[in-house]
Amino acid sequence: MKKNTKGFTLIELLAVIVILAIIALIATPIVLNLIDKARRGAAESSAYAYINAAEKAAVVTLMENTGINLGGATCKVSDSTDSGAKTLNCTGGTISSDSSLLLELDIKGDLPDTGSIVFTTDGAVSSADFTINGYSVNVNSEGKASVTDAA
Repeated sequence: MKKNTKGFTLIELLAVIVILAIIALIATPIVLNLIDKARRGAAESSAYAYINAAEKAAVVTLMENTGINLGGATCKVSDSTDSGAKTLNCTGGTISSDSSLLLELDIKGDLPDTGSIVFTTDGAVSSADFTINGYSVNVNSEGKASVTDAA
C-alpha cells in the first residue's frame, strides 16, 4: 500500500520562518529611517508654509497701518483665535512696548507648537525658530531651514 504524502516538513517550515525573520530584521531599520525622514521633511515644509503666511500677514498689516515698522519685531506663536486662525503676537520694532500687534495667519496643515519669528523693516522674515511635531526647526536669514530633534 502506497502512502500519499503531501505538504511540507517541519524543517522546511522552520527554514521559511527563519528567512522571513532575517528579511524583517533587515527591512525594519530602513522603514523606520524613511518614516523619520518623512516627518522631518513635513516639519520643514510646515515651517516654510508658516513663514510664508506670516510674511503675507505682515505685508498686509504694513499696507493697512502707516507708522508701523516691524523691523526687529519678535512675534511669538499664539493660540488659535475664536475663528480658528493661528496668530502671531508681535512686540518690538516701532510697535510700542506696552502694546502688541496680532498678525492673523491663514494657513492649513501642521502648525508650530511654540516658536517665534523676527521680521525686517519690509515685513520679510529675518529668522525663525519653531517646534513642530517634536522637531525643532530653525530658519536663518537666508531662508534655509535646519531640522533637529526637539530636546
